[in-house]
Amino acid sequence: MKRQARSDASPASGEVEGEVPGAENAVPARAKLELPGWNVSNLQFSTFRVTLIAKVIDRLTIRRLAERGELTYAEWRVLARLGTMPDGGTVGQVADLAWVDRAEVSRAARSLEERGYTRRRENPNDLRTPILYLTKTGQKLYKATLKERVAFHESLLVDLSPEERVVLDELLSRIGERLAHLVKT
Repeated sequence: MKRQARSDASPASGEVEGEVPGAENAVPARAKLELPGWNVSNLQFSTFRVTLIAKVIDRLTIRRLAERGELTYAEWRVLARLGTMPDGGTVGQVADLAWVDRAEVSRAARSLEERGYTRRRENPNDLRTPILYLTKTGQKLYKATLKERVAFHESLLVDLSPEERVVLDELLSRIGERLAHLVKT
């Protein structure tokens, strides 16, 4: 499939490029972006737009989780982080990975534990902070929900070529490195 030609529209305009005349299987031109807040005067910079995108993704995630009826977003954050920690983790470790406060993790973990998705065990390094871990039922829910979330995130990138995805990830990583530096100072 041929790539569509770039127009002279700037990224700040919200306009999307048109197709190459006569190109087979060309992607049709799209209308001006209608995401509320995208083209607000004096706020047309990339990092602000990343924030908007994140907010929309959060809202869509909350909506989908509510439709399924099994998890709140806070519970999904805990389940998702614990799903990457084979030996489990403390409330503080989960909170750090999810960029949320410990109280949110504690409440969500308590709810997950009451429903049999997580358990706590003694932390040999610090008796005050138990280790949270997924039960077999929690692992099953994590894998099913993760599969759906991966499909959702993949659907957001469908218009990007593999090369563009790599560039996007590299650029976001550089911004992330700058943010990590700012958080430490």
